[in-house]
Amino acid sequence: MRTSAERGTRERILEVAESSLAECGYHGTRLHRIAERVGIQKASLFHYFPSKDDLYRAVLDEGLDETEQTVRQVLDGGGSPSEKIRQLLEAYVEMVAQHPDRTKILLRQSLGDAPASYHQPPDAHRVLSAVVAFVSEGQRIKEFAPIDPVALTLGVVGMVAFFFTSAPVLAPAWCGDPGNPTIVERVKEHVVEVVARCLGIGHEPTVAAAKVAIA
Repeated sequence: MRTSAERGTRERILEVAESSLAECGYHGTRLHRIAERVGIQKASLFHYFPSKDDLYRAVLDEGLDETEQTVRQVLDGGGSPSEKIRQLLEAYVEMVAQHPDRTKILLRQSLGDAPASYHQPPDAHRVLSAVVAFVSEGQRIKEFAPIDPVALTLGVVGMVAFFFTSAPVLAPAWCGDPGNPTIVERVKEHVVEVVARCLGIGHEPTVAAAKVAIA
């Protein structure tokens, strides 16, 4: 069992590693620099993580665990499907806003910057499947308009990821500081509105959606 000091050091290593992986990528990250920033010897770092690959996996697993807990908490809670959709979206935006480096690491991973041995864990698929299943069930009971739930879920992930990682570089004058609480709230409202229109929540169904429903 780890002592509280060991847990604190491990958390600090993960925090510094997350920042380094986001800034430099997997291949550009150096373990000795992480150790220096944490204030330990490189050899001590291996006490917590046997290899760079293990550290990379631990950083992503921590983010995935938090995402799954957030999603499960909303889906298992009370409220109508429409209320849960809003809660999911707002919680997701808040989480990305608080940890943009995690999203940057995933974007780098999508471009091939990851350990050769790394494979997306089944947990990631499980989280996405839970959201897709929720949307599909809402469509089955006629709470949501018919739209591809997989495309919608991935579209939201991409939209939020873009705003907190790429948009500040491409449109700094419009985005300002993406971590600013006022801007975060604005993004929440925007994402909720987009999804509400896609799912026909509080809006008349589009002509295309109505045709699909009739068919």
